[in-house]
Amino acid sequence: MTSDDMNRSARRHGAGKWSTPVWRAGLLCGAALLCPAVAWAQDEQSASQGAAVVDDSDAILVTARRKAEALTEVPAAITSISSDFLEKQNVTNFVDFATKVPNLSFQYGQGGSFLWSGDRETTIRGVVGVGTTAFYIDDTPVPSSVSPQVLNLERIEVLKGPQGTLYGASSMGGNVRYITRKPSLDENEGTLSLQAGHTKDGGFDHDVNVQNNFVLVPDKLALNVALGYLQDSGFIKRRFRDGAGEWVTKDGEGRHRSLTGSVGMRAQLTDSLEANLSFLGQSTRLRGFPGAYLPLPGYKPLSYTLDHDVDVQEYSKDRWGLGAFVLRYDGDGFEAVSSTSYFKRKIEQLDDNTEGTNYFFQSGFGIDFTGVPFYVIINSREKALTHETRVSFDQGTLLPGLSGIVGVFHKTTKNKNYNPGVVVPELGEAGLLPSYLADVLTREREKNTALFGELYYEPVSQLTFTLGLRQYWIDQHQDPSVDTGALFGPDPFYNAAKDNKESGLVPKAVVSYEIGDRGNIYASASKGFRLGGSNSRLPSFCGSDLEDLGLTLDGAGRYKSDTLWSYEVGAKSRIAEGRMNISAAAFRMDWSDIQQVGTLPTCGLTFLTNAGKARIKGGEFEISGRPMDDVPLTVSLGIGYLDATLLDPGFLPQPANSRLGLVPKWTGSISGYYETPIAANADLFIAADYSYTSSTKVPSVADGTAVFFTRQPINLVNGNVGVKFGRSQVMIFAKNLFDKRLTYGDQPMSGFERRELREDGSYERLLRGVVSRPRQIGVQYQLDF
Repeated sequence: MTSDDMNRSARRHGAGKWSTPVWRAGLLCGAALLCPAVAWAQDEQSASQGAAVVDDSDAILVTARRKAEALTEVPAAITSISSDFLEKQNVTNFVDFATKVPNLSFQYGQGGSFLWSGDRETTIRGVVGVGTTAFYIDDTPVPSSVSPQVLNLERIEVLKGPQGTLYGASSMGGNVRYITRKPSLDENEGTLSLQAGHTKDGGFDHDVNVQNNFVLVPDKLALNVALGYLQDSGFIKRRFRDGAGEWVTKDGEGRHRSLTGSVGMRAQLTDSLEANLSFLGQSTRLRGFPGAYLPLPGYKPLSYTLDHDVDVQEYSKDRWGLGAFVLRYDGDGFEAVSSTSYFKRKIEQLDDNTEGTNYFFQSGFGIDFTGVPFYVIINSREKALTHETRVSFDQGTLLPGLSGIVGVFHKTTKNKNYNPGVVVPELGEAGLLPSYLADVLTREREKNTALFGELYYEPVSQLTFTLGLRQYWIDQHQDPSVDTGALFGPDPFYNAAKDNKESGLVPKAVVSYEIGDRGNIYASASKGFRLGGSNSRLPSFCGSDLEDLGLTLDGAGRYKSDTLWSYEVGAKSRIAEGRMNISAAAFRMDWSDIQQVGTLPTCGLTFLTNAGKARIKGGEFEISGRPMDDVPLTVSLGIGYLDATLLDPGFLPQPANSRLGLVPKWTGSISGYYETPIAANADLFIAADYSYTSSTKVPSVADGTAVFFTRQPINLVNGNVGVKFGRSQVMIFAKNLFDKRLTYGDQPMSGFERRELREDGSYERLLRGVVSRPRQIGVQYQLDF
């Protein structure tokens, strides 16, 4: 949906009826937190009466409720990042935008997948863990680690709080939605962007993007094509000893290359019927990983040089594609949408596990494999077919004061994960057969079917009641499999097939009241859930660890859904004659049967299980827009606060009523953009932003001892300055301006944890974490044509 389409749709759905007495807002001021916000909105409206008409061109439109609406009229907490903001702040990747969203954080190494490309988990409002945040590209749910380049995005929407009624499972904390740009039916236009730079301690970086819209038949048929190539140089050094015992250093570890392409075709078949066919794909290659050792007890990177025992080149290849066909019918008082999509992903990764494996055999079996390389090859495949049909109807179409949306959803997902056995002759020579560590193959299938809907009833002007429900049916199946390798013993280990079926009802209720300019105050209660599933079979030598936890090898094979209830109050409006959007929210969430990543201290492996309860309380405040009408300055400020308490720790290594791990207390960002003429045909622009995420406690288990590490705060400063002239612009930019060495989480481990030999003969844990890119400075040229 283009911006023009959204404006038309917003008017059709009534996003313009906002002239009502503001004194009636006091009827809903039962929550003391909201009264100051309401009073402020009322004062702003009173002060502006008789002033200039509000400029609707500054309204931010979103589709969080599957229809185009002004951001401030949706009774929910939403952060919307427009394509204009992405361009002006030079946002090019996930970290760039994720650090700018209040109460959003992310971490690596906690997903349990062992995959660099598949292990990043995103947390909204402290609901931390695997699959607690749903990611969508338009109408299609995708894995949370999918990060499309921003070259052809219309905007990014971050929906906070459970979104189960409209978006289903894995929406416990919220949703991140990538909204792609749709072809325009009336304008041929294009953009070319060339970018070159340098990373400190790295090398040459470059980025080439081109996007073009072709009107094939005016007002009937259009094509949009975009292509981008990005290379960020590696900044990690890898050292190892050669055959003569001399150190050899290889530069450029962590080099990232990404090729992204999209094609979209839009056809206006009739005045009421529109068809969209699209494809978006991306291929990413990492040469080595952007990770560094985190020496204890500081748990922060001191050097970007990694010492290895042997020469093994790590890498990751991640390729995915998404094709979609959407039919949209705009009827008299209603709209019907049918969306069918197919997603396919292939990941291949090689990890060097030499040091950790050697320690395992030395400490457990007294066998010395010094100088013998041990590495793991991981292959992951995912295919998903998704269909959704929904109908939304306007107020008064069925009954006076009633509008809503109803739909049906189905998704079939197939996963295949294969770790082939890598032959190590020295294993056989030591009597460990077969002479490879492990050969493991798992195949899984999931069918997710749901009926969903939300009804919006306005009994009197300005007051709206919302009721949402989703009935879901989940069917999961894991094929039987055979595990072989020295870690399982000389005989094959057989895994029986596993089946899991779930069904349930997810409710949501909201009461909202219109205030100010396209604003509202609201209170809501909603339920979120996350699907259960099955674990891969743990090796028999993990049995003693499981017994200590009161579990068995068979009992650790499955885990069930966990759920939470969220209670939220909020207020939002437009101020400064509509030039600025302002919102505030406070919430509490009660989380039970938490899916936890249990770590087995002796065998060193992890598994998912259910245990524990948590309570999360917090709030958010956001304001953005142009403060002064006669000053070309745009600002954005967002602040988030979380008080996350683990009431019952379950299997987590921390006491009851302590702070929930991996959850920052504070998040915040501020950005600004200023543009002014400097000549008859030239404008100067300056942009800068600062992002902050407070420190987090990272729980860790080793050798039967539970400890906590403190991940340092994230502080990032970016900026750019440039000149626009005609259809061109030239910009000089800097990212991570003050060259902070930040940790984004533990690097996913596919093997045994590395231990470093001390001078006294004992071993010390040597953790490895994902780190920030050092300071990057470059220049960009952009041409609009």
